[in-house]
Order: sequence, then C-alpha cells, then structure tokens
Amino acid sequence: MLKIGVMLSGGVDSAVALATLKEEGHRIVAYHMKTMPDEFFVNREIKHKVCCSPSDTLDAKIIANQFGVPLKIVNLHEVFHEKIITYFLNEYKSGRTPNPCFMCNQKIKFGYLMDLMLADGMDMVASGHYARIIDGKLYKAIDKERDQSYFLASVERHRLEKIIFPNGDKTKEQVREIAKKYSIHVHSKKDSQDLCFIPDGDHERFFIEHGVQVKPGPIFDKYGRKIGEHKGLIHYTIGQRKLGISVGERLYVKRLCAERNAVIVGTLEDVKSDKFIVKDLNLLIDCPKRFKATVKIRRNFNEESCEVEITNNVAVVKTEKPLFAVTPGQAAVFYDGDLVIGGGIIDSVL
Repeated sequence: MLKIGVMLSGGVDSAVALATLKEEGHRIVAYHMKTMPDEFFVNREIKHKVCCSPSDTLDAKIIANQFGVPLKIVNLHEVFHEKIITYFLNEYKSGRTPNPCFMCNQKIKFGYLMDLMLADGMDMVASGHYARIIDGKLYKAIDKERDQSYFLASVERHRLEKIIFPNGDKTKEQVREIAKKYSIHVHSKKDSQDLCFIPDGDHERFFIEHGVQVKPGPIFDKYGRKIGEHKGLIHYTIGQRKLGISVGERLYVKRLCAERNAVIVGTLEDVKSDKFIVKDLNLLIDCPKRFKATVKIRRNFNEESCEVEITNNVAVVKTEKPLFAVTPGQAAVFYDGDLVIGGGIIDSVL
C-alpha cells in the first residue's frame, strides 16, 4: 500500500483517478489547487468551462467526502502569477504565442505542487491526465483523441518515476462509465476548454488589467507594403486567416513583429516551413545528438517525420514535409511511436 497524493481538480478525470487508486487499497490524500482567488471569478462572465473556479472547489470537496479521503486546498496564487501569468504576458509582448498549459505542467502541477505533496509525505503523486508512464518513461494514452502527452512533455525526467496516471489505459467513455458506477456527481461534467486565468475569453481586458497596452498597428505584406491595420498583436497568431481586411487573395499571418508592432502576412505557401529551432529542451530518454522522430507542433496536429540535431540543449528540426504555421512560443514534442522522447519551445523558423 502506497501513500498517494491525488491532484483533484473537481472534474470527472481526477475523480476517477482517485476512485481507481482508492479501490486498489492505497492511502489517498487529495490536493486541490487554486491558481486564482475566488473573487477573480465574481465579476466575469464565464463563457467556457475552466479549471480552478469556486464551483470546482465545491465539487472537489464533495468527491473527497464521498470517498472518505482528506482534502487539502492549496492556494498557489502568487507562484502561479510569477511562473505562468508573467510568462504569458511577456511572451505576447515579445510577439510570440505562449503555451501556458505546457508550462503549468512543468512549473506548477508537476513542479511546485508535486514538491509540496512529496514533502507532505506522499510516496507518489497522481492526476487524471490521459497519458501513460511505463518504467519511468512517458507514453501516449490509449485514447489517442484524449491523449495529453503533448502537454506533459515538459515534466522533468526525474519526476516521472513518482507519477501515476490511472486513466492512461482508459478511454474517456470508460472514465465516464466508471464515474457513473461510483455515482460520482460530476460524471457528465464538461471538460475545461479555456485558460483558467481568462475565464471570460477576453484577452484584451486581461492584458489591460495587467498594465499591458494593446495598440493597433500596421499589417504589411511580404514585400513590406502596408495593406491594412491590426487591432493589437495579442489578437493574432501565426497562420491566422481572419485579418479583417480584403485584398483579393487569401492571406495568413506569417510573423508578428513586436518591435514595429506589426503583423506580416503572406500566402499559404509563405506560412509553411520545414526547418525550425527548438530551445529549452526537456529530454525524457537518452538519445544521440542526431536522431529521427516524429514531431507535433500543436495539440491538434498530425505528427510529421523529422530529423533532429541537438547542440547545447538547442534542437534544429528538419521535417520531411513543410509544416503550416510553425509558431514561436508553442511547444514542439518529439515521439518514437507512442514513446515521448522530449520537447521544448519553438524559438524561430529558419
């Protein structure tokens, strides 16, 4: 029997993870993290389901009480602001598109919170994520549509041996059926769909509240000709087609230039690339300086075959086919079949 700390979000996935481990006979302590204070949600219209809201805390309390396990509510407001929100703001100000969920898994869930749980006497930590850990290595989940290994590739290698993902060998439908079997009240609860710190989806309001000016600026074509005005760089990302201008041909965002507060656009072919640089590598297995793999550059993206060459923890990635909208600031994750080799942050396109 192990003493296992379960990250209990108040959703169905973490509830079933808890139920599974409790049934196996382990001693369970539930931990519910609060990334934002409750009052943050009061004056906002919640347009999408997000995690860490006051209603999630209530659900977590009900679940913990149902299974007779202690629940510890952990307020992470300050460290979350320092590690995630500051990073999020700075990336956008630099003309990059951040990946806060990728960073949160590394810095918060399987960083700060995991350290707290282990210091609290837990032998292992568990969550409701859809992924698998086998012999200290990270693999995709059985349910490929729900697989979250892309976002978990940021978790440091030495931590994997202390992590359990009970849902990794289940489909989402099976998880919901298990929840119904246990009469867990959140068995049909919707999945979180947006950033926990922007529950109303109003990015501009969020930036203004944090002292970041959102200024209109020029839209240039690839020849440097001004063809329109943009509403502020935060409203755009690489590959975006809705530009609010009409020029007689389909144009896409090719680059965001923070120095000039400008959006650079091009044709579909202009926005494709087959070579890019990935920094801040987090390798989860031993691998040579040069290797072949498949790479995923966003969550809902088919992997593409590539060659990777690593020097001083920086990877130069060459793909077999040009990829659409390789986006600086987003995560690139490398796979060997279901095995996660590692990942990092896209720095630039070559």
